[in-house]
Amino acid sequence: MISTRINLAGAVLFTGLAIVLPRNAQAQEKEVELERIVITSRRAPLGLSRVSENVEVITGEELNLLPARDLSEALNYLPGIYIDPRRGFGRATSISIQGSASRQVRVMIDGIPLNTQASGQVNPAKFPIEDISRIEVVKGPASSAWGSSLGGVINVITKDTGNKLVPKGKVTSSYAGFSTKKESFDLSGKAAGLGYYLFSSYMDSGGKGPRDDVLEKKAFGKLSYDLREKGKIAGSFGFSQGDANSGEFPDGTWSAAPYRVQYGKFGWNKKFQGADLNVDFKNSRQDIITKNFSSVATDVPLTDAPPDVVRSRDVLYEISAVASAHPRGKDLLTVGFDSDYDVLKTTYLEEAKSLYLQAPFANYTLKLGPWDLNSGLRFDDNSEFGSAFSPSAGFVYHFEEFKDTLVRFNFSRAFNAPPLLWKYYAGVSPGVTGDNPQIKPERARVYELGAESRALSPLWLKLSLYRQDVKDAISGAANAQGEWIQKNFQKFRRQGVEARAGYELFESLDLFASAAFNDIEDRATRQTVQDAGSPRQSFDLGLDYKGKTGFTFYLNGRYDYWNNTYEIFQPKDRKFIFDLKASQKVKALTFFLNIYNLFDSRYWSDYFFPAPKRYFEGGAAIEW
Repeated sequence: MISTRINLAGAVLFTGLAIVLPRNAQAQEKEVELERIVITSRRAPLGLSRVSENVEVITGEELNLLPARDLSEALNYLPGIYIDPRRGFGRATSISIQGSASRQVRVMIDGIPLNTQASGQVNPAKFPIEDISRIEVVKGPASSAWGSSLGGVINVITKDTGNKLVPKGKVTSSYAGFSTKKESFDLSGKAAGLGYYLFSSYMDSGGKGPRDDVLEKKAFGKLSYDLREKGKIAGSFGFSQGDANSGEFPDGTWSAAPYRVQYGKFGWNKKFQGADLNVDFKNSRQDIITKNFSSVATDVPLTDAPPDVVRSRDVLYEISAVASAHPRGKDLLTVGFDSDYDVLKTTYLEEAKSLYLQAPFANYTLKLGPWDLNSGLRFDDNSEFGSAFSPSAGFVYHFEEFKDTLVRFNFSRAFNAPPLLWKYYAGVSPGVTGDNPQIKPERARVYELGAESRALSPLWLKLSLYRQDVKDAISGAANAQGEWIQKNFQKFRRQGVEARAGYELFESLDLFASAAFNDIEDRATRQTVQDAGSPRQSFDLGLDYKGKTGFTFYLNGRYDYWNNTYEIFQPKDRKFIFDLKASQKVKALTFFLNIYNLFDSRYWSDYFFPAPKRYFEGGAAIEW
């Protein structure tokens, strides 16, 4: 079905992807192999220091230092990224980057989009971290590469298949407060030319109180086979299933949220002389159910009352083709296209809704002495929300007289399409189709400026500023009939600053600190927009130690001012919450201890869902 919708530009681009002629790619590979390589911002490998956007990378080794058990908790330790205050392990969360709405952050696993057409959001707590090779985060829009992504992009890149006949594996077991138990297992190797990687995990938690339990099962697998001169094929499949109860409210009501997520892709890669071609077929299916339990009559026990049930199924099919080459050996040219077909079925709609998307794109990085000049362009043709051009241009200047010192600037036109549900459901009542055809995508002009330096070794400094002028910004409001809908406003301005510093106190001990400020203003009223789902102020500080004897220690404190005004929530959020992890490796065994909310702070942004008090987790892992 998708192939019949591919427009002429996409078809021409697809047939010509291999005709990217420059031959000297080896010099580029040698130049960047000593620094971190990122894929997400250009959709092809490029050195991090050459990217004009504000990009962060966290590797699998660094993830092992964190007291994190899923993707949500791992992202919470990255400055400039905000996760809804923790209500306990496994609870649904949402993501904000630089003050953005959570639906404006594009979240992917190996390039597979996971944002739903029901809410536009992704719950990162559904996804494991044990199978992650690295996480790449673009702080700010990446519309010239990925389309709808006004707030930023998070791309989780999973571990590769093994390359040895003798398999490598790891088994981890841990126990934590609130009767929490978690087991995980992974295995990788190669047999008869077939590389494989397998992962599974199981977690069961009793929660902080009545009806607060969580049960999760997760699995991931990847296979690859080298066809030699014909290229390489690879396929992967991920699965997450869980059920999380909300805990009882003061009136005795509660809700349950069982879910099932499947995602995967099958791809072919071919290396030509000086060029790479990747073709991927991607799919995701997300089934989410919400059950709200409340008594329908005073003489009916709550446990016997039928719940209100909301069901949602979101299915995505995508074809992506990307070709890259290195003109002059140091430049990077990338061309490609995406073709999407989305289907949404939900209790809130009388019939399923779908959309088609075609999007050719191209970008170029030009190396001129100490300058890296970046440019990009993408055209999105969306069957439900129209078309959008997304150009970008920026530069990186490297100060040759100062060690690892550079400045960045990037300008882009970005957009974010609303989810399908917001167009066809106005929020009247479950099962009734609303009418909100006027809603349009948000569009923005974005300016980003940054600098970083290690000239004063062992001190590392980074400063990032941003400003977004968002036209047709979407927020909630009442329509003429008094129904609460999402509507477009004239213009919002979102701007802020992020400062980070690291200091190598000793060879094995690093100190770090960061501060961020976000401001959102309605330009029509000149009023600050509050309750925007992200902190107005945020601070991080901590340390990490990596000893030569296998001992590691990590401590992180996060302070968020969530800027809530709703009196019913009675926020108590202006304080530091510290977490730590200590581990010791003894040959093939690793023992670890996590302490969450180290100083037992009382903390919440929503009075009914406070963060857990101090609790412990201990466990061990064995590798072979």
